[in-house]
Amino acid sequence: MSSKTLTLKIFCNDELVDTKTLSQDVIKIGKLKSSHLCLDDDAVARMHAVIEVSGNDVRVIDLGSSAGTVLNGDAIDKNASVSQGDVLTFGPYRVEISEISDASAVAAAPAAAVAAPAAAVAATPMASAAPQAMAMASAPPVQIDVGAVEVQDGRQVAEVVAMYGRTALDVTHVGQTKSRRGSAPILMAMGGVMILGGLGLFGYEVSQPWEEYSAELRKAEQAKKPEPVKPGAGSGPLGLGLALLGLIPFVAGAMRFSEKLVSDYTIGEGHNAVFHVPPHGLPDAVAFPLVRTSGGEFTLNFTKDMTGEVTLDGQTHNLQELVSSGRAGGAGAYYTFPLPRGVQGKVNYEDIAFHINTVNPGAVVAGRGDVDWPFWAYVGGTAVIAVTFYLLMRSIPDDLLAITMDDGEGEPAYARYMHQPDQTKEEEPPPEEDDVSDDEAGGSGQRHAGEEGKMGKPSSKSKSGLYAMKGPKNAVPQMARNFDPDMAARSAGILGVMQQQGGSFLASPYGGAFAVGNDDEDVWGGLTGSEVGEAYGVGGLGLVGTGRGGGGTGEGTIGLGNTGLIGKGGGGGSGSGYGRGSGAGFGGRGTRVPRVRQAKAEVQGALDRDIIRRIVRAHINEVRSCYNAGLTKNPNLEGRVAVNFVITGTGKVGSSVVQESTIKDTSVANCIAKAVKRWQFPKPRGGGNVIVTYPFNLSPG
Repeated sequence: MSSKTLTLKIFCNDELVDTKTLSQDVIKIGKLKSSHLCLDDDAVARMHAVIEVSGNDVRVIDLGSSAGTVLNGDAIDKNASVSQGDVLTFGPYRVEISEISDASAVAAAPAAAVAAPAAAVAATPMASAAPQAMAMASAPPVQIDVGAVEVQDGRQVAEVVAMYGRTALDVTHVGQTKSRRGSAPILMAMGGVMILGGLGLFGYEVSQPWEEYSAELRKAEQAKKPEPVKPGAGSGPLGLGLALLGLIPFVAGAMRFSEKLVSDYTIGEGHNAVFHVPPHGLPDAVAFPLVRTSGGEFTLNFTKDMTGEVTLDGQTHNLQELVSSGRAGGAGAYYTFPLPRGVQGKVNYEDIAFHINTVNPGAVVAGRGDVDWPFWAYVGGTAVIAVTFYLLMRSIPDDLLAITMDDGEGEPAYARYMHQPDQTKEEEPPPEEDDVSDDEAGGSGQRHAGEEGKMGKPSSKSKSGLYAMKGPKNAVPQMARNFDPDMAARSAGILGVMQQQGGSFLASPYGGAFAVGNDDEDVWGGLTGSEVGEAYGVGGLGLVGTGRGGGGTGEGTIGLGNTGLIGKGGGGGSGSGYGRGSGAGFGGRGTRVPRVRQAKAEVQGALDRDIIRRIVRAHINEVRSCYNAGLTKNPNLEGRVAVNFVITGTGKVGSSVVQESTIKDTSVANCIAKAVKRWQFPKPRGGGNVIVTYPFNLSPG
């Protein structure tokens, strides 16, 4: 019992809601239902402040609340002294201290009020106090539903409040929470079995030959065959889900196993002590049990150096009286006193005062804490956004997600632009040449295109004269494009000049702009003969006909081009006629041009062969560049290179390898395969892959 009694008026938003008269030494103010002044508002903390009565001193102590405690309009700094008429503010609540009186005067006031009519000589102070006492006695008592804040099942807990002067340092309820460590091993074992079983199912699924299945699946898609049977039992997702589900009981068991419950209120310097104090005179310096629990009963332990008092049934006894009366038994270096229901005690150790009361267990009003709705709203919203993005990504077609790196070397865009192939007109690929070539000396010539005819001067009677064309000795002989039968017209006026520049007695539709030879004079003779002289009727450019030229294109006969020309006379080979061999008249073979020819390709997939050939033709300069690089090292390099490449669903070349190569320089074949890897084709129908084997025939010319 306190020596003072406080009458408090509680206002909420300037409206009187309650009036309380309290006589406790420590009056608790907060949002908890167990507080003496329960102020339910978000601005009020669970344990906001206390009013402490010590003798004639009454002080209000703020317990570190975020909003603070306001006294007469000013916020207090930790604690402040209060007196009658002061006003305390807690959020929307206003608490007025209407009266502070001695507890003995309040107890005697009802008796004085009853005896006042019989005692005519009563003192004036008593007469003035009688109406106040009568008014207080007539006031209706405040009804509190303790069932909402306490558990009335016969159990009791020990409430220990550690005070330093007028400051509350710690409030602990011993025996409030039951231990759940007994169920921890069961939950952990259950979770462990689920985790191991799930990981076993998942590991079995992972150990299946998925790489072989993927290869067979690609082959089936390329060949338009049914998909192969998947390996495993499809237990991978089930095992992973079971393992994740097993984490719930396992973690719950681990948390219960690590719970720290207050079954004994211990003081000392040890890590597990509930309240840490210097161990001066304590039997156990690590953790001395000030209040011990045993079978639902509580005992108070104290040493001979500790002081304090115990109040029971309105009687107060100090600790030394308990020892001398035998109510506190000795237990070695300290004494033990059982705490009955409703007892109030106080133990002083050094500068700390421990207030110990046995009360009913408090009701659970918020579990382990209030729900942090903003936090869970943030977590839930983030999860919804993440799942939405995942579903959106899954809805994108696979061919749009097929991203490949060109060559894996990160070639700059500028370099790709500078090395892009020239745009050339699409041409049909030339047929493959036979193994037996007619390019050797003495091979047969080609028939002249167009109308064939005889060669020589029509007025000549000789049949064996050989033609001659005037010109320098080092000239490359060639025919003129226009025919001039009148030799005399060369020197006649402007027409003669034009004829002199563009006409000749030897002409072919496939000749040049003018005729040139390397003989001393022009002689209109035949194509063959034993000596130079005029002749007619034998040996035209072709075999039959009466037109202006002989049969065939005339190439390789008497100089209708700049490559592989022959002179007068037979070739050096074994063939008949006039092939591309080197003769005795017009000089040797000209500069060779390397040739890159496309052969017949093999295509498997939904992409037209002509489209592939057109794309390859557009990039033929890249193949020629690779071949030219090899010719610089070996001028006689030739052979066949077949490149196998796969066109993916996006039109890009997924892989490109050399399937066959008869060329001796492997760098040329690798260069061609590397170039093919950079090509872009149209997307195949249906998005499948297309496998192409494309051969190239390379020859130096």
